[in-house]
Amino acid sequence: MSITILKPGMMSSVQDLGRWGSQQFGVPIGGAMDKVSATMANLICGNDENEATVEMTLHGTSFMFNEAAFCAIVGGGCQAFAGDVALPFNRLLWIPAFSTISTIASAQGCRSYLAVSGGFNIKKVMGSASTYVPSGIGGIHGRTLVGGDLLPFKREQHVQAALTLKMLPSGIGISHWHTANRIPALPGVTTVHAIEGPEFDRFQVKAQKNIFSSVLTISSRSNRMGYRLDGNKFTLEQKFEMVSTPVTAGIVQVTHEGDPIILMADAQTTGGYPRIARVCTADIPLLAQMRPGQMIQFSAIGEEESLLRYKKILEGLMMLKTGLKS
Repeated sequence: MSITILKPGMMSSVQDLGRWGSQQFGVPIGGAMDKVSATMANLICGNDENEATVEMTLHGTSFMFNEAAFCAIVGGGCQAFAGDVALPFNRLLWIPAFSTISTIASAQGCRSYLAVSGGFNIKKVMGSASTYVPSGIGGIHGRTLVGGDLLPFKREQHVQAALTLKMLPSGIGISHWHTANRIPALPGVTTVHAIEGPEFDRFQVKAQKNIFSSVLTISSRSNRMGYRLDGNKFTLEQKFEMVSTPVTAGIVQVTHEGDPIILMADAQTTGGYPRIARVCTADIPLLAQMRPGQMIQFSAIGEEESLLRYKKILEGLMMLKTGLKS
């Protein structure tokens, strides 16, 4: 009852919804970069939202099912195949034993999530199975996945239930229903909604205007800790010594050189750079599906609109959960 990683691709790791409640000890939340896609994959499989998933970045991952199992793949950045059979995303799948699934490049998205029915049996550290590489905790030995890694399942799968799916000659089963595809075909410049940050007023007026009008490019130096943005420089009205302050995913810090960085899932818990903006929580999953080289433009919104946008996402996930149980 397991899958074996044959090739890890560009960067694959075990992730759930994060390590909440330990930030006062300097432990980042971490977890899936696109927590909405990870949640959807688990809901499709009938799991709790916080079960561990395999986060795959772009393409090049392959793994073998050592036993037949239900699973789901949600997100973007790749297409998945079992032999020559294309596996649809956002559906419940029945995968026969000893099937090898491989991913190849797709045009949209950056990260996809594999969930299995019942979840993966991964030891939790501080309440989470999420891999946090800088500290070497969670997942498989606190690192990204490598060839030969074995991910055990929590429970046996039930073959009889697979008969309710559309069964292909290959033995693969596909649910008749599917959830909505939420990975958009991104235009040349993607709008990311953001709120003025705590130190917004300390920047020059030109910088205050430019943060919500400039087109910025996601740098190749970006990672799970933060997206570096290339483009305009953002200058303080006057330099000042800033004490280390709390930060979290979505905060837009500006370095001493004037370069903005959007903190992402593995962001540290405190930082000493001024915070010029904060990305709307509802737009962080969108950012997680963007690749280096893609362009963004911040659009100013207020706290109330930001909360309403996030509430809409939560309501959608609740509707999905309710619908799958009915």
